[in-house]
Amino acid sequence: MAEIRIISLRKIKIGSHVQCDIYSKDGHLIFKKGNIMTEAIIDRLESMGVTRVLVEAGTVELVDDESKKPEDDGLPTDNIKEYSETFMLKKEFEQGKDALLNKDVDGAQDVALSIASKLETSNDIKKELDELKYGTEGVVTHSLNVAVLAGAIAIENGFAPKDIEELVVGGMLHDIGKLYIDPNVLNKKGRLDEKEFEIMKTHAEEGYRKLCDNRGVSHKVRMMAFQHHENNDGTGYPKRLRGDQIMWEARIIHVVDVYEAMTAKRCYKDHLLPGDVMEFVMGKYSTMFDIKAMDMFLKTIPAYRKGDIVRLSDGTQCQVLESNPLNSLRPLVVDLKTMKVMDLYSDRNYLSKTVTELIVKEGEVVKTQ
Repeated sequence: MAEIRIISLRKIKIGSHVQCDIYSKDGHLIFKKGNIMTEAIIDRLESMGVTRVLVEAGTVELVDDESKKPEDDGLPTDNIKEYSETFMLKKEFEQGKDALLNKDVDGAQDVALSIASKLETSNDIKKELDELKYGTEGVVTHSLNVAVLAGAIAIENGFAPKDIEELVVGGMLHDIGKLYIDPNVLNKKGRLDEKEFEIMKTHAEEGYRKLCDNRGVSHKVRMMAFQHHENNDGTGYPKRLRGDQIMWEARIIHVVDVYEAMTAKRCYKDHLLPGDVMEFVMGKYSTMFDIKAMDMFLKTIPAYRKGDIVRLSDGTQCQVLESNPLNSLRPLVVDLKTMKVMDLYSDRNYLSKTVTELIVKEGEVVKTQ
């Protein structure tokens, strides 16, 4: 059995002789055995949207083995540098990172409005969502991702342009208060104790106060920062509001905030698979989350992305062809052995099958015949 690795195209060392055919993640031959990898070839492939490839272990020379990287210094990290030039929002993510780290509310708001504009004119919102990278510990990437996810929900559910803009800005600035939290608490390696958690919880009120200092920030955006940890059943913070006491936009940000945070890696836990997070979110129906907000979320955000390789409950290895807007836990897939297409949602022949594992992750080894 050969070991097939899914790796970043940029991890192949420039100038190395490649000793195997290289395929894109969707199975297309993109590089012939024996050729020399050059910067120009990598740039051309990335312009075609190819960023991850399938290669046999030991047949390509890689740049800097992961085990040789220096130890984490404990500071927040972000994934912005991982985006290719083909990512529609790359410039906005870079500018947003600088604005947030500098606590520049005006600058962050301008970036959010640019993100909203690009999302509104996009021909394929799902594609932009597929581009997002999770697994970060940083407040910055989290805020940018929440902004995009909130904007996508607003667009997919027919919100007015002004409401779309405010949701994106609210997503961008909802955690601004965390930038004022004691770094020893914010960046702690491990779970917070009770006292530290109480300090962390102050970020909602602190963010609200900081946004109130800026006349250019709307009341709705301020309240999204203040209320995004309020639960539908009154068990949240800082005011233990419930139901309609919580502003509608804050209810949307709450769902997206929890989803993005749970899919991200933390120093004390690995990130969870999107499907597992979806199960958690669905289990909090009407208790933690507003029913309507969650329905909009589930309609918009896919549990499994197009191109993901998954394993079904019967052991079958499949590739996701399309997410199902009615139930993203049951996508349209193709059996990679028989090439048979299976609709896990509407075809009764496959209703007993469920997705049990996402098996394509960066650097993961997949055993194949």
